[in-house]
Amino acid sequence: MLFPLDPNTPQCAVFEVLNNELLHFLHSSIHTRVFDENLFSEYHFDGEDIRSVCWTNEKTREKFQALWNELPAGIGDRQALYDLVLTGQDIAGYFDNLNVQLPVLEDRELFEAFKSLTTYLFTQTMKLSSTRKQSDSSINQHYGAFRQANQNTSLCYICGTELLSQDRIELSADDNWRADYDHILCKDKYPIYSAHPGNFIPTCHTCNSKAKGAKDALNDRRGRRKAFYPLPPSQESCYLSAIIVPYFLELDDFIGGDWESPLSASPVTFPNASAAITSKINVWKELYEVPQRVEQHIVTNFCERIAGDLNLTDQDDFDDFTRQLNRAVRREPADIKKSEWRFWFYLLYGFLHDQSIDYKRDIWTMLQWKLSLSNEGDMNETFV
Repeated sequence: MLFPLDPNTPQCAVFEVLNNELLHFLHSSIHTRVFDENLFSEYHFDGEDIRSVCWTNEKTREKFQALWNELPAGIGDRQALYDLVLTGQDIAGYFDNLNVQLPVLEDRELFEAFKSLTTYLFTQTMKLSSTRKQSDSSINQHYGAFRQANQNTSLCYICGTELLSQDRIELSADDNWRADYDHILCKDKYPIYSAHPGNFIPTCHTCNSKAKGAKDALNDRRGRRKAFYPLPPSQESCYLSAIIVPYFLELDDFIGGDWESPLSASPVTFPNASAAITSKINVWKELYEVPQRVEQHIVTNFCERIAGDLNLTDQDDFDDFTRQLNRAVRREPADIKKSEWRFWFYLLYGFLHDQSIDYKRDIWTMLQWKLSLSNEGDMNETFV
């Protein structure tokens, strides 16, 4: 995680209902030999006892029956399966303790039936009106509560580079857009958790679909590894230990024509991170590719972003630049966890502010050129 979530961030009631229904079904199946409605729970609504959506919705019921058909025959084996899933409910524990083994469904047909069911719960059952009725909530309502608990922000807390969603005015939570929910433990490898309320966090499109995809947070080719668990109660994050150091092109590189940006690189590093989270930062980098994205964005937008953030024009001088730079780092921006890229450029400005006067003069010369000159001939006259 880049930023820690507020400790009061709620889990999703819809997934609590669906996950509890799965546990209820597995437990009820231990001593039952007939697939019928008694395998499912009831809830009270408008003075009536109503059977769970997992029974009343035909397609969801079919997925449960397919799992039923693959359950072990013996009572002892069914009890063992239920115990395996039940004792594995504390997902957060797997992210710190490499000695705790994740539950594994050894039987391939059982694994596929589990995966098919829980994927359907996540993609389809969660959207049904009966599911909203049974949970007295919706995914959109949870997303609204998630945002409200975290400074009412739409910024992705995984990366700090992109918004989760863009709201439209005068619409209810159920009618507005919401971010995708990322499976912290990917559903292709961990079907037991595909509808588990502790396995979801709203993430931006880049983090979820382009960077992470089906990457495994807890295993790589070398085996088990520690990683950030992004939801409460965990409060681990890496933003306090991040730094950005820009590297500038040599003058010959400018003269040669490569003058769209003065930077050759601007890596994000974590030299002051504690030993306890260094390995977790490495996993975060591999899963979401955030430092690579940040470096590319800063290299590409260095001059334009600084000029915009510091309100600089070609009429300003070096004193104006240093005064605005001092102002930019005097206090942490109020929108550092709300605006795209704000945190990352705040880090950059902090580094620039701490450099020598001569260093800052060189920066100002390049910014001045970028603000006032538009062709290589003018640039040559400036620097040669």
